[in-house]
Amino acid sequence: MEHFSENNSEQIDLQELAELITRGNCVLVLGPRVAIRANDQNRIPLDELLARELLSKLPTSKSEGAPSGISLRRATELVYPRRQDRVKLELAVKKFYAAEAAATTDFHRDLAELPFKLCVNASPDDLMFNAFQKARKNPQRGYYSSFPQNSNTPLSLPTPEKPLVYHLFGHYEDARSLVLTEGDLIKFLVSIVRSEPPVPDQVRSILRDPEASFLFLGFGFQNWYLRVLLHVLNVYGHGKKAIALEDEQFFEDPEHLQAVVFFSDDDRLVEFHPLRWEAFARQLREAYGTSVPAKMSQVPANLEPLSPSAPVAFISYASEDLEQVVALSEKLEGRGIQVWRDKKNLRAGDNWQNQLESVITKKCDYVVVVMTPAMTRRIEGEFQWEIDAALKRQIKMQLTGFRFLVPVTLGKCEPYPALKEHFHIIDLDHPEGLDALVKSIQEDWQGRQAYKSLQAGAV
Repeated sequence: MEHFSENNSEQIDLQELAELITRGNCVLVLGPRVAIRANDQNRIPLDELLARELLSKLPTSKSEGAPSGISLRRATELVYPRRQDRVKLELAVKKFYAAEAAATTDFHRDLAELPFKLCVNASPDDLMFNAFQKARKNPQRGYYSSFPQNSNTPLSLPTPEKPLVYHLFGHYEDARSLVLTEGDLIKFLVSIVRSEPPVPDQVRSILRDPEASFLFLGFGFQNWYLRVLLHVLNVYGHGKKAIALEDEQFFEDPEHLQAVVFFSDDDRLVEFHPLRWEAFARQLREAYGTSVPAKMSQVPANLEPLSPSAPVAFISYASEDLEQVVALSEKLEGRGIQVWRDKKNLRAGDNWQNQLESVITKKCDYVVVVMTPAMTRRIEGEFQWEIDAALKRQIKMQLTGFRFLVPVTLGKCEPYPALKEHFHIIDLDHPEGLDALVKSIQEDWQGRQAYKSLQAGAV
């Protein structure tokens, strides 16, 4: 089985797509059109069912005048036209999706068996999250909110075993985060363009990866605002073309031709296919299972359990380098050095500056500054605060002669003058660079323990 098709003119090489997914760089993007109830032969999306439910609240005279197939945003404007109605609207939407909280479908279960580490969901449903759980994975949920004070659960680095389902337009559990009305959509676009608040590093780094590929399912490319959104999220300009599966409604919409032309450019190439998603997901899972070994869940045999007394290193980095930092973290932990992740993630989140002093001064033994071309090009970033705090602690340790700040380079770049002048910088691109980093930390750590023993003996 090399290809999937409902007709001979549209084909997808499933073996190639399965290989891209196996390499861990394929982002799954689910649109509202694939969020349907299990066994619904009419395949009516949940947002359309919700729109119908909302319209049923209108007086008969008004509801009869509403056009068929009306969008959820238009329905919300008709049913709740006043600003004072916002809380009622949020409660109605939350109640609707809460009733679907435990649901999933065979389509989502087939996709969940594949090693996706990031799923961007344009719908507030939990169908994919539940499917990952049924696939014996440990998924995490995140969502974008225009309200920076909203508390998102800290996110860890996505992996195939711990995939992240990121709800781009909010999640029903936090009803204020939902993009429901046209006004919400404008506010959302302004917030995300200004990066106020920013999309989490765990998501941005994967989307920006030049090696990333994208599989869009029922995304609705005919909507104009999605072109702006994909540009802001750095989805354009990747080396691999994206694949988009859309239903009949997309190809019957007059706007779809403009969308196809727009996404035919080399810098934003998207290949569109009019396919039924259920059969596609099943055959893609079969292609993955028969031709690609599922290696993603295997743990390297040479990894040993970390000692409770192992030194703890905090890694300071630019958000663009998250993937490289993940790889470095795994290598360090494989060599007996703990990497501080605040139990769940490398960076604490919204109130990072408030937590910075505690992290640098109390929770870690070393700060490894990973200087890369991306970092040295940046004028500002969270890492600047981290380096400054690490320098202050290093000064306090100066009389003892022990190290705290350990600068390294990854990629050809000119190190920061302040670090280059006062510290030995380790080149991780050198064949012995990792060994040098591990040796530098371990030898210093052993010296610290000996010094503490002498101090205790003197007392």
